[in-house]
Amino acid sequence: LSRKNVQGIDNKRANFLRNSLVCLGCALTQTNIYAAQNDLLLYCRLRITYLIKNVSKQIQINEYIRIEQEITEDFHIGNVLIGIEKYQAAIDFNRRNYEKYLLNITRYSQLKRLGHTVLYNYARSLFEAFQESSQNSDAGNDPPYHYLEEAERLMEEDAR
Repeated sequence: LSRKNVQGIDNKRANFLRNSLVCLGCALTQTNIYAAQNDLLLYCRLRITYLIKNVSKQIQINEYIRIEQEITEDFHIGNVLIGIEKYQAAIDFNRRNYEKYLLNITRYSQLKRLGHTVLYNYARSLFEAFQESSQNSDAGNDPPYHYLEEAERLMEEDAR
């Protein structure tokens, strides 16, 4: 299943595919596996979420629901990127998702309920990157303290 395969499919089929992929993603999230299999599982979840995004683009829905789905899907992608320790990609992805959230919150106040999770995921990616860098830093390289400062600022913003 690729982007080409889902282009031009009807709404009913797209909804069926999306729901099936969401169920598969939920099943993978609930599995208890050994650490050796964890990366494979996370990559599978990442691929499924990208497929959900591609299928969702084919479904005719109102703009608010589309934006809400995009933010939620992007949250899951950012979460998986943190899980597979692709911290810079996670930071960039979560920053874009946070900016998308901020752009749309004025138009759709219902999105406020997603604010904590989007902000937390962005702050978490910054903190995890800082932690990883500080554990692996040698005498010549300082960990990126600006990541920690930005994460603290985000969490303080959320507390207000």
